[in-house]
Amino acid sequence: MRKGLVAALAVVLVAGAAVAAVPLVERHAAAAIKADLERDPALTVGSVEVGLLDRKVVLKALRFRRAGELTVGRVEASGLAWPLAELVEGRTPFAGLDLGDPMQARHLALRDLGLSDENGRWTVGSVAIDDFHLERYEPLRAPDQLTHLLARVAAALSIGRLEQKDTAFAQLSTGDRVTVASLVIERFVRGEVGAMAMTGLAFTPKPPRDPVFGLADFRLTDLDLRRVAKAIGSAGWRPGLPVGRIDLGSASLSGFSGEAFTRYGISLGSITQQSQPDGKDVRHARLQVEGFVLDPPSSNREGLQIRIVLQAMGLKQLKLASDCAGTEDRAKGEVSIDRCAVGGPDLGEVSLSLKIVQADAPFWRAIDEGNTFALLGSKAGVGGAKLVVADRGLVERAVKAIAATSGRSAAEVRAAFAQEVRRFQPPGILITEELGKLLDTVARFIERGGNLAVEVRPESPIGLDKAPYFARPGPDLVNLLGLSATLSR
Repeated sequence: MRKGLVAALAVVLVAGAAVAAVPLVERHAAAAIKADLERDPALTVGSVEVGLLDRKVVLKALRFRRAGELTVGRVEASGLAWPLAELVEGRTPFAGLDLGDPMQARHLALRDLGLSDENGRWTVGSVAIDDFHLERYEPLRAPDQLTHLLARVAAALSIGRLEQKDTAFAQLSTGDRVTVASLVIERFVRGEVGAMAMTGLAFTPKPPRDPVFGLADFRLTDLDLRRVAKAIGSAGWRPGLPVGRIDLGSASLSGFSGEAFTRYGISLGSITQQSQPDGKDVRHARLQVEGFVLDPPSSNREGLQIRIVLQAMGLKQLKLASDCAGTEDRAKGEVSIDRCAVGGPDLGEVSLSLKIVQADAPFWRAIDEGNTFALLGSKAGVGGAKLVVADRGLVERAVKAIAATSGRSAAEVRAAFAQEVRRFQPPGILITEELGKLLDTVARFIERGGNLAVEVRPESPIGLDKAPYFARPGPDLVNLLGLSATLSR
């Protein structure tokens, strides 16, 4: 019993001594971190706190001055850990963290951020990050390559969730401001974003003017920036060079506002985009614009001018919507605009379809790398296209508007317009009987209305190698493009 009691007392005494030593160790670690950070003469830290038991470090009043100024009121990192893979390789964090070193933290919190340079000043109220994991990466040491460094960090970074509040940028030369109330990013994994939501975006000219543009809500899912991070992170990349294709699963924008809308009486419901894979090689995409209404006020000159034009067309307000769908099929070597339509209930609809065929490896490489010049090495070309104008009042209202402003009757305007179309002779183009028939079909559409369809059906795909032919005098566009026009009711 006595031996057991002595052993128990010994354990208590050792534990007590260890606990009593914790504050001393924490103060020593805080002083070491502060000294290590301030070895760089451009960096100062007001104070450093260390919590060993919860693996926490707090930096206060951080200031970094080099080609501008970065200030952070408070940085707190808790749940810090050193990756096991680094220990296996014999690397430890005790020599001081440096660019390229990994970092893991259960939670990061920053408050009162400011960044100033010759262009303006960024301010951020707060940033909170959960599950921060930065893998080891190879930094570029040149001080003027911050963009490359950020791209390499993005390619090595994973976070569970980031929430940023009260972000603002003020341009130094003009005083213009851009503000964002909230930004949330979820499931960021080495350049891939699972979801992002932004609220309260506003662009305001030099205060105290009202915002010119505002967006209440912007959301997206499945954003892939890996190609961009790889391109910008390379040592040879410079601004203006290709950055690669950005893939996006879905996006939606709603809550449009601002002086740019109210001045002209514009309202816009939403803009949405979806992209859906169908197997390995096929992807379908759709873009919709809904709820566009033009109802100009008569209280300002711009609005009054537009209102007069609408009244001449017999419209109180203009309503439009757009719906575009396309398909990318790498197995077939095709990219198509299946149907892209713009229309309104009082006007009709204009739709376009187009197909690019013979999309080969150079074509896809140019698309993926974002390098338009690389398309010169591709055999891909336009295989066909179709433009359809379905008149549901568009021609009649346009004729009325021209008649009201020219002092002529609607019948005179219609006849004169149709005659000009029939007489049209584009310069440098071979005038053939087939071209005359096509123009006559367009003229009859102006006279009678209906559904006008203009098609392009070339015998062989029209690629970039056909460009010199278009530049020569007198090309026969009707035969080369396979042009035709039909009119139906």
